[in-house]
Amino acid sequence: MIIFLYGPDTFRSKEKLKMFKEKFVREVDKSGLNLIDLDAEKMTITDLNKAVATQSFLAKKRMAVLRNIFKQRKALQTEVLELLKASKYREGKDDNILIFWDEEPDKRSALFKYLAGSKFKEGFEILKNSELSGWIVKTTMARGGRISKANADFLASKSGGDLWALSGEIDKLLAVNFGQEISKESLEQSTLVKIEDNIFNLTDAIGNRNTRLALKLLHDNLEAGANGIYLLTMIVRQFRILVQVKAALAEGPANTAGGQDNYRGIATGLGLHPFVVQKAMAQAMKYSMEQLRTIYKKLLEIDLKLKSGGDGETLLEMFAVEVGGEQ
Repeated sequence: MIIFLYGPDTFRSKEKLKMFKEKFVREVDKSGLNLIDLDAEKMTITDLNKAVATQSFLAKKRMAVLRNIFKQRKALQTEVLELLKASKYREGKDDNILIFWDEEPDKRSALFKYLAGSKFKEGFEILKNSELSGWIVKTTMARGGRISKANADFLASKSGGDLWALSGEIDKLLAVNFGQEISKESLEQSTLVKIEDNIFNLTDAIGNRNTRLALKLLHDNLEAGANGIYLLTMIVRQFRILVQVKAALAEGPANTAGGQDNYRGIATGLGLHPFVVQKAMAQAMKYSMEQLRTIYKKLLEIDLKLKSGGDGETLLEMFAVEVGGEQ
């Protein structure tokens, strides 16, 4: 049997993966000896074949988890696909369980199309708006706390859909509120909200060509505990929103349900929180669409360098200086 878990929301996909693994250990193999974790970066096709074809030890089946196959060379992906087709795991011809987990699968590839044809598959997209607010309320309650819908909406609007950051922030807020409902005051003092506000101000400083302020805000975020990857994610999110809002404003009233003054109409059209769009509209006017696209391209280049081991702080400082220009 094949289980395929994929998508950019790694918090929920890893929670689901953890659930499957715990269920296997609890119901099938309490020793855990028949649960195999494979990282595609260090794996050969022989390793995978051995993991799923070897007779289970003192249990009726084995479970193998393969991570990040889509980040590896095409030749290995082809070998994996050929193995799957030959052994008919997707059709349930084997008692063993093979789980594929990936954050960014290539949906054009033959391997993705094959895995997507599995009966047990689930994609995890980034939660937005009411779904994200609902997740915050549900998670807070599950951890013994309470939060109003209005406060959940506010926290959701500041998070960019990053459930890893939200999960940690909810724990901090529950500790601060001592069993009481999470208050608006504690939200406004939370690290996540402060960082998001600083990101907005940072992109504003870049738009105003105020490099000195942009660098100060960047360092403020780093001192507040944000790492380079998280900061880049939030900066990319803000500029993506600016591109979307700029394009929506250019389309005019017919496509924004009321024109430039109706930020709620634009928010509905873009699937964004109205508060986020309202703030972005004025900021978007400071950039041309060409500038925004150039900046977005630079951010994607930084993302590649970060994933290749580049220093986040240095790369972001260079970005602020290059894009903002000297004041």
